[in-house]
Formats: sequence, structure tokens, C-alpha cells
Amino acid sequence: MTPPGVEVRSARAADAGSVTRLLEGIYSEQDYFVGEAPAAASALAARIAADDPSQSLYLVAVCDGQVAGWLELHRSPAWRLQHVAVLTLAVAPSQRRRGVGRSLMRRSYDWCRRVGVLKVSLNVRAGNAAAMALYESEGFVVEGRERGQVRLRRGRDEFEDNVIMGMWLGDAPPAG
Repeated sequence: MTPPGVEVRSARAADAGSVTRLLEGIYSEQDYFVGEAPAAASALAARIAADDPSQSLYLVAVCDGQVAGWLELHRSPAWRLQHVAVLTLAVAPSQRRRGVGRSLMRRSYDWCRRVGVLKVSLNVRAGNAAAMALYESEGFVVEGRERGQVRLRRGRDEFEDNVIMGMWLGDAPPAG
């Protein structure tokens, strides 16, 4: 259920500036993403505008006229991996733990079923306990862990693990 006052909808190229500002704020926290900064708003707008709706999904959550959340799902062009979509999720600090992330994810599952995605995969920093709890509550399980994958500070030997999680939308295939 989408929280009151929040609209989840397909992203438009015109949303790129707002999404980029949201992502810049999250990158500045240095606790969630691994990169230095998001792509430029113009690059994001071009990606959204050129979107192949069978390969990618871009959603925003809007609250009081402001972008409060962002979701991307991408499928590989390789046919052997087309059944998997890789998830990126971002929620504004003021909207965390209020159902925005969950609403974005649940809306995305319809797209997955429509285009033939059977599994959603993601990467999350091991220290992001809130995100991991959200993903686990949605049915994701830990599928792997990359030890010391993320450097925490420039010039210092402090590292964090990257956790790989996945969720099958139907029955998982037998272990092989």
C-alpha cells in the first residue's frame, strides 16, 4: 500500500533534475552508494527518454510535489540473463521507513511479470541494515557476500562488505 500523499509513477525525462538532486544528497551521506556522484541530470534525462520499456523501468515516488524516491530496474541484453533484473533504489532521508521504498518495489513487480523477469537482484552495503531489513521483508535472500569490496575512506584501509541479494518472483528453480 502506497503511503498517503505519495504518488508512485513512471519517471519522465523532466524528473531527471529532481532525481539527480535526490541522488546527490544520498551520495553525500557516504553510507549507501559506492560511487562518487550520480550521473548528470542531462544523461539521466536521455536514458529515461530513450528507455526501452521491455529492458528497463524507471519509477519515482512523489510527495508534496517533490521526488522522494527513485527506482531503476535493468535487464541484461544477453538472453541467458534476461530473466533477471538488477534493482537500484533510493529514498530521501525524510521519507525513509515510511513505506516509500516498499511502494516503489511493489509497483515494479508488475513490470517484472509483464516483461518476463523471474528474479530481481541487488547489491547493498553490509552496513545498510535498514535497507537489508526492507529487502528481506519483501522476500529477498542473501545470495553472496563480497568481503571488503567497498573502501570506506580515501587513503585508509577501512572496508565494508557488499551483499548480493535476490528474490524469485515465482518458484525458484531447483538448486544446481
